[in-house]
Amino acid sequence: MRRYHLIIVAVVAIASSIIAAVATRFFLKSFSSQPSSQVIIPLQKVRLDNGSETGGFVEAARRATPSVVFIRAVGERIANDDFWSYWGLWLPRTQPIYSAGSGVVWSSDGYIVTNFHVVKGASKILVTFPDKRTLPAELVGADASVDIALLKVRATNLPFLPLANSDSVQIGEWVLAIGNPYNLTYTVTAGIISAKGRNLNLLQGPLPIESFIQTDAAINPGNSGGALVNLKGQLVGINTAIASRTGSYVGYGFAIPVNIVRKVVEDLRQYGIVQRAFLDIEVTDFIDDITTNTSPEDLEGLYIGRVRPGGAADKAGLKTGDHIIALDGAAIQTQAELLERLAQHRPGEKVKITYKRNGRLYETTATLTNEEGEPTLLSRTVYKSERLGADIIPLSTREAERLGISQGYRVVNLRAGVLSQLGITEGFIIISINNYTPSSAKELEEILLKVRGRLLIHGIDAEGREARYSFSLR
Repeated sequence: MRRYHLIIVAVVAIASSIIAAVATRFFLKSFSSQPSSQVIIPLQKVRLDNGSETGGFVEAARRATPSVVFIRAVGERIANDDFWSYWGLWLPRTQPIYSAGSGVVWSSDGYIVTNFHVVKGASKILVTFPDKRTLPAELVGADASVDIALLKVRATNLPFLPLANSDSVQIGEWVLAIGNPYNLTYTVTAGIISAKGRNLNLLQGPLPIESFIQTDAAINPGNSGGALVNLKGQLVGINTAIASRTGSYVGYGFAIPVNIVRKVVEDLRQYGIVQRAFLDIEVTDFIDDITTNTSPEDLEGLYIGRVRPGGAADKAGLKTGDHIIALDGAAIQTQAELLERLAQHRPGEKVKITYKRNGRLYETTATLTNEEGEPTLLSRTVYKSERLGADIIPLSTREAERLGISQGYRVVNLRAGVLSQLGITEGFIIISINNYTPSSAKELEEILLKVRGRLLIHGIDAEGREARYSFSLR
């Protein structure tokens, strides 16, 4: 009997299995024939691309941060409004001024690059490194026209950054801005290159060079002089300015291209001054009287509005009305681009110019000139006066011509001394003292140190405005 029950259970089990299999197959077949709203994707590895093929943000910051320094500068300025001046008495009284910013180690033997406006008027400069060392720095040279200053500290084996080719930087490329905003040391922000060749009319030096790299990496006060690097950890530019109505970052920052910085540093080290190169023309991006119906080909390049007689362009055969299309094979569309290219050359060097005249393309070669209009390196002695507290530089022929004067002396690298006590500001041009124009910087110093009684200084300030200072000295 028990055996009979086992047979029945086995038969039922087999039958149940067969029925279940058939039912399952029928169910799956009918299900697969219905549209499905669910999509199943096989699990796989996903990599977020932040440029890791060239190092990435973390690696670029690790490489670059040790080469960025914190700079503090101390200077003096005249205190204009006080108790004595209220009663008509002029008693020179100075007060300290402080500024802070960033800098970049340029070479292992102690050269450091920063913005000129960070150390402008400084009598004492201190450089703090990421390893917490603080060293005094000497101002080797500076140029307000490009807002670059070169410092030197007594140190060796300093970590410095490899240099990128800023001509090859692409809009949309990732960059990092490294500096010390608001005294928050060694801050790193990320963004992209949002534009190139920006002219902001920001610099106030003689014959300024402006062709900034624009970035949306956050830059704030204190970032000036810091590093703009690519994701390979290479230096792309020196952070310089922001576009803001509040004084804080609102989306746009600007850096000096490293190719210009390289040339300025080499000139300051080798010659003591920046060797500016000129093509001796006046150009415009657009012609005012053209209409929108003008073809794109006619708008290409830069329109030459004036050719200086006997200058580099004149000798190369260029004429008013020509369009400069390219310089050494690089396309030129704006004045800023032309200035950036010329800023990488020295007087006496030759450049190949592609230009268009009456719809036809031509090529010519021009030999660039210096600030005196000559095709040779400029030889100019910077007169350093410790008692006056400034360097005195005679104006070049080109700059004197632009200002409409015959001769003058520019005050640069202003620090504590007689000139700052008199209220003379950085970049001021002294034309005459008591209606007499000195024949040399040395004579200018002698007059200012010896004069007693009435003192009248006539000149032009850094904004290009005529100014007169009158004093009564004992």
